[in-house]
Amino acid sequence: MTQSDLRLEPSVRIPPKGSQTYRLLLAMRNGQRLTVAKALNEHGCYALSQRCTDLRRMGWPVLSRTIKVGRRSWVSEYYMEPENVSR
Repeated sequence: MTQSDLRLEPSVRIPPKGSQTYRLLLAMRNGQRLTVAKALNEHGCYALSQRCTDLRRMGWPVLSRTIKVGRRSWVSEYYMEPENVSR
């Protein structure tokens, strides 16, 4: 993914290639919805909320919502809306 591959607004930046933040961006651009457990298992990232904050500061429209897991647990899920994935 390079600047020329994306239609970016001037304020949107791409994280360094190969970084956790870059891998998470690719996953969300491919439509994945990530929880801490999924990010850790699939991308080796435990600090998902911090990496999503980094992406937001770079101008990416990362959203979050709370989802129920099991009978009593609630976790945050991070994602991008499909209309923003083509950015």
